[in-house]
Amino acid sequence: MVFDRFSQRLSTRVAAATSALALFFVVCMGVGAWLVALGMMRAQAERQMAELAHAHATHVSGILDTIASHVAEHAQDASVPPSLAIAGVQVDIRVVGMAELGDWNKAAMILGVSAGRISTDGGGMIEMMIPVLAGTKAADKSIVWRLRLDRLSQRLVTPGDVSGGEVVLRVGGRSAQAAWGAPIPGNAISAEAEVLLPNGFGRGQAVIRVGGKSRELDLSLGQYALWLSLIGVAATALAAALATVTSRRLTRRLSALADAAGSFDFAAGSGAHFHVDGDDEIARLGKSFAGMVERLDQAYRDLDRRSQALLSNAERVAQVGSAIWEPGHSQQVWSDQFHTILGLNPGDVMPSREVFFDRVHPDDRPRLAAAVSAAVQGGGNRVVEDFRIIRGDGVERVAQFRAEVARDDDGHAIRVDATIQDITERKRMEDQLDGVVRDLKRSNEELEQFAYVASHDLRQPLRTVRSYLTLIEDSIEDKLDDETREFMDFIRDGVKRMDALITDLLAYSRVGRRVADGPVDVGRMIDLSLLDLQAQIDETQAVITVPHSLPVIEGDSGELTRLFQNLIGNALKYRKAEQVPRIVVACRDCGPHWQFSISDNGIGIPPEHRERAFGIFQRLHGRHEYEGTGIGLAICRKIVERQGGQIWVEGKDCDGAIFQFTWPKMRRAAVSLPV
Repeated sequence: MVFDRFSQRLSTRVAAATSALALFFVVCMGVGAWLVALGMMRAQAERQMAELAHAHATHVSGILDTIASHVAEHAQDASVPPSLAIAGVQVDIRVVGMAELGDWNKAAMILGVSAGRISTDGGGMIEMMIPVLAGTKAADKSIVWRLRLDRLSQRLVTPGDVSGGEVVLRVGGRSAQAAWGAPIPGNAISAEAEVLLPNGFGRGQAVIRVGGKSRELDLSLGQYALWLSLIGVAATALAAALATVTSRRLTRRLSALADAAGSFDFAAGSGAHFHVDGDDEIARLGKSFAGMVERLDQAYRDLDRRSQALLSNAERVAQVGSAIWEPGHSQQVWSDQFHTILGLNPGDVMPSREVFFDRVHPDDRPRLAAAVSAAVQGGGNRVVEDFRIIRGDGVERVAQFRAEVARDDDGHAIRVDATIQDITERKRMEDQLDGVVRDLKRSNEELEQFAYVASHDLRQPLRTVRSYLTLIEDSIEDKLDDETREFMDFIRDGVKRMDALITDLLAYSRVGRRVADGPVDVGRMIDLSLLDLQAQIDETQAVITVPHSLPVIEGDSGELTRLFQNLIGNALKYRKAEQVPRIVVACRDCGPHWQFSISDNGIGIPPEHRERAFGIFQRLHGRHEYEGTGIGLAICRKIVERQGGQIWVEGKDCDGAIFQFTWPKMRRAAVSLPV
């Protein structure tokens, strides 16, 4: 624990960071110096090895030149030209001053063999012979000198800083070698020197390779590593000591500021706690803290006053009063508006539970007290109750009581935050709204009764007239003249139009009433509409285009079927006599709603009559031109607007019409009003 607290102090962190930085710097510098020194020493050792290899190569070259010269001299003494080889005759040849480097060889040589042969018996060796005279097929004699590499390598002196070496001779694509001293390690410093063979040894070369690790190099590197380690340890210790002293001096006053901030009481509010001696950055930081505390304290007090004023204004405007109390304590804290709603003046009475319930209507007092007690005792954390208030002047008001119970970790109630709101006017408006709803319900019931009467009682006389008219025609058919028949046709047509008018009126009044809104497949509804219009489609040979994919929307299937049936039926009705009707149904996604369109190539609607076309009983043409009651488009508008959409018509005069309407995706509550 002590170490943890110590390691969390800023001074410790600063000292540790500085020490680590110093150690890193020393290590980097040491490694760099080590690499530079190692490179320099290795280069020096490589130069020494190269010089040694060159000296050995010079020594070997001298030995080989001496051998070659003695061979040539003895060949001359034997009356054999240097270019001749005599086979089959033993020749005594002794090399002066080259004892134990070579020996006598008495052997017959075969003509045409390569000038050099390699043998490994008794160590590496190479045999040299003088080529035979050109043009001869046989040789009588030959002079052969046999050089033993193991004996030659013994003549090479190995200095103390070299592990060993080797001699390699290569002649005619073959090689032989002999080593001396210890084997050369793989990581040793080595060097090579080339020795060209003298004339008479054939086409070949000799290579001298020496290697080893200098003891002086090892000693120098060891001493350097020792001194480098000592310097690194000393530098790190010195840096750590300096960092510790500096960081403690730096953080001592910062700790004083931190302690002052931790023990500062904002309510008491004094900036003197942050004063630090000195004129450096830390002292200026303390002065800045002191000034900031004073400004925050003043701002806090101003904000508190403004908040209290805003709260009082908000409570007064909303007619909401607030109160706070602790369970088990009689005294409470009320806002000014809380007093006002209860009919009290702030300061006249001491807020308490008894004073509050004294203003509650006796009939509501037990219910409200029980609800508050149940919430405090753990029956819930919230209370919402409407109750009546009796003011001191006897005026009765209606208020709503809301309370939130705050609890500690053990679940015990520690505070109750309550509000009361004067809802007298709201209650009055709710009562009025309830009356309107009752009147609306009664009107709907009367409308239902009217629809029943209209569908049965009003249409019954029409059926009677139609029946008696048929009986009259049948009974006096032979006595009717043309004029009388025409009058009867007028009567029959009037009965038919009256029946259609009553039917359309009933359909218009029933829009939005007794509906069953739900998911509706628009494509299916259009198919049902076209099925009802099939006779007109066949009669006019109309071409109707409907998209393959149409959305599923929220609505009443019967109303949607009537909507498309009326719009497509109008396009079939108001067609041009000389053209085949072409009707196109389209739909596009407009984000929050779908937009449908029904376009045709009919007679169109003049711009000045497009809005009037959606009115009830509005006809733009005479009955002798086009049949109808003038209610179809009014029904369409009522269906669309009940769902929150819009409907309108576009197009050029006498060049067809485009009826468009929108249908919301998120349907608002449909409106059902009497007509």
